[in-house]
Amino acid sequence: LRIPSGTTIPLSSFYSYGSAANDTLLPPNDDDSSPNISLPAPFLFFGTNYSTIFVNNNGDLSFNQPWSSYAPTQFPIPTYPLVAPYQANVDTIGTGSVWYRITQNATLLAKAANNIRSLTG
Repeated sequence: LRIPSGTTIPLSSFYSYGSAANDTLLPPNDDDSSPNISLPAPFLFFGTNYSTIFVNNNGDLSFNQPWSSYAPTQFPIPTYPLVAPYQANVDTIGTGSVWYRITQNATLLAKAANNIRSLTG
């Protein structure tokens, strides 16, 4: 996604986050993951339903186990299902943070779905 220089993005385009949004903070770390998180509904991903997920510090979500290290690997990884909306070598020790939430808020989910559709054509 490229945003031309000088473009103004309205505040309403951003998502609220942090403790005020009832998010969970992943403790500062380098290459760590959340505990196993139960999903409120199954997540169908490439023909398999998953009921739990891990939030990984390096910007991806994994299903069967945490993805605890950054490895610039070509996707997809057949033996390791993960969603990687943003994958990089992230280290939040000292600065930065990773927040996450599980939601069934229809308005928030519709906004996210529209954002994803606008990027995938």
